Amino acid sequence: MTTSIYSRYHKQSLIETGGKVSQTQRLTTVPEEYPDSLLHEVVGNETLDQLAKKYYGREELWWRIADANPAKFPWDWQAGDILVIPPIRVATRTPRR
Repeated sequence: MTTSIYSRYHKQSLIETGGKVSQTQRLTTVPEEYPDSLLHEVVGNETLDQLAKKYYGREELWWRIADANPAKFPWDWQAGDILVIPPIRVATRTPRR
């Protein structure tokens, strides 16, 4: 999956911890909460890019879902976990620099 330059995962390296490969991430502030966010229960082997395609029509926006759910690494979500899906207006905005 590719990452946007605005993602906390952009240009971050892979590390191995406890025999498991993971990706480092930049520290970010606590994600904003939006009253019009959706909650999605992960089913089967769904991935964040599949969910981005489903909710936003663009799989490259997977990192917006990842940033809204910082409690877990993006590839560690499992069936039954609940994800916050930010509204499309938030997922497609460009942060100010």
